[in-house]
Amino acid sequence: MAAFRKIVFVLCVMFASVCNADVVVNVNKGVMKPVNIALNLFDSSGGWKDNFAKVITNDLQGTFLFRAIPSNAFMQVLAGSDKNPTFPLWKIISAQYLANLEINVNGSVLKISMVLYDILSETPVGNLTVSGDIRDWRKLAHIVSNNIYERVTGEVGYFDTKILYVAVQPQARGKKTYRLAMMDQDGYDHKFLTDGGTIVLTPRFSPSGKEFSFFSYREKIVNGRRIPVTAGVYRYDLDTQKTELLANFNGMTYAPRYSSDGNLLVFSLSDHGSSSIYTFDLVTKRITRITKGRCIDTSPCFSPDGKYIVFNSDRGGTQQLYIMNSDGSDVRRLSFSNGRYATPVWSPRGDWIAFTKFGRDGFYIGIIHPDGSGERMLASGYLVEGPTWSPNGRVILYSNQDYSRREKIFSVDVTGYNKHQIKTPQNAIDPEWSAKSR
Repeated sequence: MAAFRKIVFVLCVMFASVCNADVVVNVNKGVMKPVNIALNLFDSSGGWKDNFAKVITNDLQGTFLFRAIPSNAFMQVLAGSDKNPTFPLWKIISAQYLANLEINVNGSVLKISMVLYDILSETPVGNLTVSGDIRDWRKLAHIVSNNIYERVTGEVGYFDTKILYVAVQPQARGKKTYRLAMMDQDGYDHKFLTDGGTIVLTPRFSPSGKEFSFFSYREKIVNGRRIPVTAGVYRYDLDTQKTELLANFNGMTYAPRYSSDGNLLVFSLSDHGSSSIYTFDLVTKRITRITKGRCIDTSPCFSPDGKYIVFNSDRGGTQQLYIMNSDGSDVRRLSFSNGRYATPVWSPRGDWIAFTKFGRDGFYIGIIHPDGSGERMLASGYLVEGPTWSPNGRVILYSNQDYSRREKIFSVDVTGYNKHQIKTPQNAIDPEWSAKSR
């Protein structure tokens, strides 16, 4: 995959801190009434206004924190980002923020300038200029959305990121094909990365976003049963589009995840009825076992600072969450509620751990603080599993299989509100959100 063409990003001086704005959206609390924002776009080149308006509107409204005011309600049209708004005219239509954008095209270079205004305080709160190759116009629009989101919420934007997942296609006689697929977070630029010749599971981005690891195996039929063979952990380079076998083990390998510096993979290896956690050094190729015993330890995930690993284990009699030091020492139990816990993953901010929980009353996606406090459920369903975090640690993607066994990807924010489906061409499982844009 070719690297993205260069985009020049200039974030000018912010005139007012978000803390001083009259309207502040807190993404950590349930927002039942979104903020009204007006997007005034002036296109001196022609032909780009509607495209940019649609992408930015979809980005912001997709968070359920914003409502874009229709342009036909505007009582003033600003012909350039240097034009000053008449604030009372925007207050009449209940705008709380105004993004005044100007689009210019010079050959193959597209440039966007924006001034963001807090209408209630009648002050500018941000000034942005971004330019790049005209073919990357969607990425430029996402950068604008990021800036608006950041100025209003105080959180990092995530609209120019990628989603990696496993596409599942039913075949004859109950068989399925599994293909790695990737798309922009809003569903565009969708690509299949593998051909379905092997079963692929648990793709995980590296911190740099330049590669990802995944588990892959083939099956053979023995006495009418499908038996995995040739199982291994692989690395996929997004620039070269080449796959490399990292390690091939005796036994089934599950859920590889990168350390925060990208130098280690942590995973579980199953052998003769038990499962232990290992690390694999991507530089030295050294494998280190960090848990031992006859219990089942699996689904490990590093903390953002690399000091700890969260995992699930049945060592206490039931499947619960545990935290240990990255070398395997000082193992301590994290969850104590009824039900079984699985697939824990640390928030990029380090403040939450998301997990799958299941019991007699169904399946849930939940979060818990690393000290064991604040546990709560965010989503439920017939079969929900496999949470993954947005780069800002405030939105979660997860798999959802309904009663008809259709597999889909959904998102939900940390408040438990704003749940919606992420559309994919085929059934989808094992979502993974890139930490960085490409």
